[in-house]
Amino acid sequence: MASSLLLIAKHGNRASTSKSGSADLLQNIPPKAPALSKITPQNLPQVYEKTNYAFLFAPTFHPGMRYVIPIRKELGWRTIFNLMGPLSNPVDSTSATSTPRGSSQAETSLIEARLIGVARKSLGEAFAQSFVLSGARKTMVVCGEEDLDELSCAGPTHCWKVREEPNPAFRGSIDPEDDEYTTSDDEAPPRYTSSIEHFILTPEDFGFPRHSLKDVGPGKEPAENAAILMRILRGEMDADEAVMHFVLINCAALFVVSGICDADVSAMGEGDDGVVIKEVGPGGGRWKEGVRRARWCIESGAALRSLEQFVEVTNAL
Repeated sequence: MASSLLLIAKHGNRASTSKSGSADLLQNIPPKAPALSKITPQNLPQVYEKTNYAFLFAPTFHPGMRYVIPIRKELGWRTIFNLMGPLSNPVDSTSATSTPRGSSQAETSLIEARLIGVARKSLGEAFAQSFVLSGARKTMVVCGEEDLDELSCAGPTHCWKVREEPNPAFRGSIDPEDDEYTTSDDEAPPRYTSSIEHFILTPEDFGFPRHSLKDVGPGKEPAENAAILMRILRGEMDADEAVMHFVLINCAALFVVSGICDADVSAMGEGDDGVVIKEVGPGGGRWKEGVRRARWCIESGAALRSLEQFVEVTNAL
């Protein structure tokens, strides 16, 4: 859905400790599934020429991990590899454009914004700190109160948002497009400083009632999950079903983190009335505006077209 308005790089794999991983779902898309294994680091730019969405299949982008897959499946429980995946998106890298807080190295992430879920609240702060150290600028780590690695539709979700602000001690150019220092001092103050804000989000902040997690059907087989996804994208699911609210909440959060919901104008395309919801909620986010944009992605058919383009381009590689 989010690829209707953003360039998305989804890093994922088949299930190792659950019934259905993100790759399993996509490989069961009817009537024709995307060819995930055909996407490589070499042809990724070619994929993005025709679609805003790319799935970075872990066995292709991290081939060394194939040696641990059988062991993970045999163990059947979460291991350190469940933590490594969200931290190792293959398109992430560093370049000399900014210095993260606490480092003298001029590095920053190539990923502009990200929403990361962790399955334990105790991991939230540590994950957020790791993104600060890697130079990430727009990041939010989330954990549902039930130790859910997504924003919860059932109750509170703990959020750790990385905030970046101009550093008043920076001694470089005042031109925002110029990140060069005017000093050769390796310990010179960085252009930006980052901090982590912790806050709580609830379904009500998005304009929705609460739903039991049982209502969103956890533990389904890949084909079932794929069928649900297609019902949503084809506009066949009731707008007030629990699963729909669950999907809208998580898509809306990514839109807010990306910064597009901060705009006071809206011109998404046909069907967009242009009326921005400016209500600000916890963490300073326009969460209901995020929902408005997420709904447009479905109702306009933009989300379905994005998936269809992804299927077409990957099968033509």
